[in-house]
Amino acid sequence: MAVLADIEQLELAVELLHRKARISIVHQQTGVSRSRLRALYREIHGHGAPSGQIQMIGGVAIQSRTQQVHARFFAALYERYGGPAVSRQLDIRAVIAAHDLYESMVPQGPQLDFNGAWVIARDLRVGTSELRTCTSCELRYLVASASRLAPTCPFCVLHARRGGRGEPRLVLPAGLAAPWADAQVPALPAPSDEDEDEDEDR
Repeated sequence: MAVLADIEQLELAVELLHRKARISIVHQQTGVSRSRLRALYREIHGHGAPSGQIQMIGGVAIQSRTQQVHARFFAALYERYGGPAVSRQLDIRAVIAAHDLYESMVPQGPQLDFNGAWVIARDLRVGTSELRTCTSCELRYLVASASRLAPTCPFCVLHARRGGRGEPRLVLPAGLAAPWADAQVPALPAPSDEDEDEDEDR
């Protein structure tokens, strides 16, 4: 059984490395030695793994409302895959599934890489980030304790900033609704210079 467990952990490590997860993350999730992980990374990608520490607090990386929307989109998918237990433990399989689906559903290109997704999942577990429900549009949004943004709904901010009226929500076609058949999520906004310039005031 120990041999089978080792094989499963190695397979998981390869899955994570294919997604360019940091060596420290893969080591923490699998227990595979760092030296072996570095060798695997080089074999998979043809170059060495990047150096540097992962973010201690994920909210620091959320610098704009558009980034907050993308972070929230992943967090909502992760919560759907992982269930209520994501506030108590990090479910790496749910992180993989949620980030894969997030990437497939962002036509203009994702703004959240796998490492950022893992940090969000970690912060949801330790309580430095949380999903709240907006009382105006009734959509869930992500609030991170270390973010420079006000803890308000990014959908309402972006919707109002662009002259929108009514509730900023979009009902997904049934074929795209899995794994949350009744989910209502807004279209992810494309980043703009205006978003970056005005976010500090919101």
